[in-house]
Order: sequence, then structure tokens, then C-alpha cells
Amino acid sequence: MRSVHRLDNMPIAYLLLVHNQPKHVARLINQLDTEQCHFFIHVDAKVDEAAFREGIDQRRNVTFLKNRIRVNWGGFSQAQAMCRMLAEAARFDSSFTRFSLLSGADFPIKSNREIARAFESDREFMRVDRVLWPEESNSHDKNVRSYWFMDARWTRVKNMSGRFKRSPYKSMKLYHGAGWWALSRDCANYVLNFLSSNPQYYSYFKYALCADEILFISILKNSPFSSKITHDFEKAASREEYFRSNDHGSHYIDWNARDTTLPKVLGMEDVDSLLKSNCLFARKFDEQRSADLVKFLEERLRADGPKQGGAT
Repeated sequence: MRSVHRLDNMPIAYLLLVHNQPKHVARLINQLDTEQCHFFIHVDAKVDEAAFREGIDQRRNVTFLKNRIRVNWGGFSQAQAMCRMLAEAARFDSSFTRFSLLSGADFPIKSNREIARAFESDREFMRVDRVLWPEESNSHDKNVRSYWFMDARWTRVKNMSGRFKRSPYKSMKLYHGAGWWALSRDCANYVLNFLSSNPQYYSYFKYALCADEILFISILKNSPFSSKITHDFEKAASREEYFRSNDHGSHYIDWNARDTTLPKVLGMEDVDSLLKSNCLFARKFDEQRSADLVKFLEERLRADGPKQGGAT
């Protein structure tokens, strides 16, 4: 049994959406592991789960979702997996006060103590970037203006994506932004109740592009929690500065880098930016290309205090 160091009493549910890099996922969990948290892991049904269980299975604070989904880029499947994890975590333990969505390409840039302290606030960590059609016209309108079949098994069906126009969702404004968030218990319950009470809303996104970047954000922007969202373009003092920022709710994500595929894979050249950021986590990390940076962060976070060990 490892010794444990109790942090501030902040029971956190980490929701991990993963499909590759099992060794990095294990390091992510090891870094975040405390007596006060639990990990819920959804492994893409297209890949073997065994590699992700190795070295993690023995932990009492890890739950692998049994009813897995085949997740496709841009498909409703990603939003569906997110909803399933949130519902599972909310049912699992009523003491969780924060639900933090992470990917298998994330890593913390703040200590567990700093994360717990930030999560004690009533803020909803999320980034909203724009309102969508028919309220406004912008480059992301295509996500909802047409039918998308990104989860189709047949290539010929998937290739029909974006060809057929659809009617707008008229019950409320739709907003677009970052797909990663960290929600309070009350907010998470509101989202789950809204989805349960509005099946037509949930169904609308089955044929949207990147529904995970719209579904949760739109609910919150049209809710009593709107004023508590951490990053909202409508509240920005300067839109220009807002869109230059790489802070996306609880995540640092570089969508502004040049001459590279976006979001940028982070490396040692990004250390200064990460250390200056107010964010709690960062992405995107690659096991090989980000190896030195992950090692640097592990050593730095270890130096911030005693090892935070969870129960095994």
C-alpha cells in the first residue's frame, strides 16, 4: 500500500476519452492520482482495451466503461461517449464535486493541489468561441447547416457528408467552442437533466459535424450557468486578444501556431508558454515528440509537493 497525502477535500471525477498512447495515459493517471479522485475511462471500441488496462487495473479508483462506442473523428460518437461517461460518473458517487473531461493526449501543467484549489470555485471551465447559424454566419456554420454522416460504416455514405442542407435548430441558439471542459456537480446535473428532458436536442446532433464542440456549450450558454463560464467570446474585452489566446477553459491548446498541423503537438519549445498559462492541463502531447516535455513536467510537478498517491 502506498502512502497517501490528503489534498483539499475536492472529490474529482476525471473522464478520459482515449484511443491510443496507452503508456502516456498511464503516466497521466499516475500524475493526477490522489485519494480524492476517480478515473472513468472510455476506450474507443475500435481498439484493444487490454493495453490501457495494463498497470492501471489494480487501482481501486479506476473504472473502465463497459458499453464502449466506436468513436470517429467529427462524428456524434464522440459526444455520445462524453455523455455516457458523465452519466456513469454522476451515478457512481454523489460526492463528486467536479467532472473534468480529458483526452489521452493531455497532461497537467499545474500540481494536484492547484487543480483542487481551482476546482473549488463555482466557475465552469469551458471556452465559447462563436454563435452558429442561423443567428450568425461564420466558418463553423457548416457543422449544423448540412447533414454529416461521420459515423457511417460505409465510405460511400460518409462521403455524402455536407451535401444535403438541413433545417436549423429553432428551440435555442447554438454555440461552438472547445470540446474539453470541467463542470461543477450542479452544472453536470443540469446538463444531464436537460439531455434527458430534451431528446429532440440530443437527436439533432446525430448528424452534426463535431457535435462534441457544440452540444455541451450550447446547453450552458442557454442556462443559469452561462455567467460562470471561464472563457466566453461575448464577455471578452478584446475579441482580437481573446482569439490569440491559447487558453481553452481548463486546457492550454495551441491553435495559433504556424507551419504545423493544428492543434500543435507540444514540445520543450513550449515550456515558457505553459508555465505562464493559468490553465490546469495542456494538450496535445505525443508519446515520442513530447517525451522530454512530459518528463520535465513530471519532475516539476513532483517538486511542488509530496507525491499524491491514490489508493491501490
